[in-house]
Amino acid sequence: MPISRVREFLWEWPDVDLIPLKKIYWYMTFRLIAFLFFTCAVGAQSDALLEKGIFQVDTLSDSKFKEFMTDVTLNNQFILIGEQHGIKEVGTFTNAIFNLVHKDGFNTLCIETDALAAKKIQEIASSKAPIPAAKALSQKFPLSIPFYNNATDYELFTNVVANGGQIWGIDQTFMAQFRLNFDYLEQFTNSGPLKEKLVPLKQKAITAYEESMATKDFSKMFWRSYDEAIHKELLVLSTNPQEQEILHQLWKTKEIYGYNSSKQYYKNNNVRGQLMKANFNAYYKEALKQNEVPKAIFKLGATHATRGLSMTNIYDISNYVAELAAFENKKSLHFMVAGVTGTAMVGNPFAENPIAPFDNTKQLPKELQELLPLFNKKYTLIHLATLRESAYGKKYSEAMKTFIFNFDILVLVKNAEALEGF
Repeated sequence: MPISRVREFLWEWPDVDLIPLKKIYWYMTFRLIAFLFFTCAVGAQSDALLEKGIFQVDTLSDSKFKEFMTDVTLNNQFILIGEQHGIKEVGTFTNAIFNLVHKDGFNTLCIETDALAAKKIQEIASSKAPIPAAKALSQKFPLSIPFYNNATDYELFTNVVANGGQIWGIDQTFMAQFRLNFDYLEQFTNSGPLKEKLVPLKQKAITAYEESMATKDFSKMFWRSYDEAIHKELLVLSTNPQEQEILHQLWKTKEIYGYNSSKQYYKNNNVRGQLMKANFNAYYKEALKQNEVPKAIFKLGATHATRGLSMTNIYDISNYVAELAAFENKKSLHFMVAGVTGTAMVGNPFAENPIAPFDNTKQLPKELQELLPLFNKKYTLIHLATLRESAYGKKYSEAMKTFIFNFDILVLVKNAEALEGF
């Protein structure tokens, strides 16, 4: 067939028999154009949606920040602030949130300690000279309360207590804390035999800690020596449920660290998560006797603040309280606060320098890495919750989707400052 005749068939369609083919051709052409248009439009819309959900402030007293927080904290029962450990701005951020919401009934701060350490913190925060008292405790039993041995967090604690708030310690007993807990039991028990038994045990725990620091070996800590025979003997000698609960927590922490040391990491994280839920429940049930619906702010490591399956593949305390809030016809709000660049206090006591620089840019999803040049203020807030519908498509990277579904708001800190330990 001549080329001219082909053109005639395709564009002039003189033959009636070819009309169905003509319809198919134009139908498919329309579908292709529509698909290309829709794809481009959705891509542009998703980018615009991401950028629309971002704003920046240099200070947390900025009216834009306050207005945004007032809006997103409505009808929440729990506010979870997942932190990068070791930077000042997390404590500052938590304090700012508490100041905005405590008038709405948020009178509780949940932290990453056991109940006894939280009790000590509350007592110190209630004293006339909190910082000197906190320093004295840290010097007497160094590393017993590792995340909160700094002035920035004590500004938060004293503010919570000054406003009539309570501090709940919902985590396990720390491995270096046996000295502190034995000392407390020794001071306050009414059991002479228990006190007599605790004196040499406390000294063994002190010696074990000193050996651990000298050899730079965590396995030298006393938790390894705390065996079943010692535990059962102390339980028999104890005289009240409070003492028995402290001992129960010591035994659970031995179990949890045991899983970690034997590289059973799922059990380590899952048992710890279950313990955090149980510890929270104990506080919560008591609070229910006084408050119809207790409200709480949580300041925890970011892995413990996720909605849904956590980064350690467990349903952590954060997901538990999210479901609890839903049961109460309320909501939970999940933040992640992390530095982009800056310096942080190093958690490892064996590090040569307690302060180290960091650069988290490579850990951010590619979508946020591309926008980093635009983030020129101290705090960049990204409202992740608004992106969930669009995240069901293929627009976002898997890393970005993880952020979107695990957290509601991401707070990125420019030039973060390291906490200064006592």
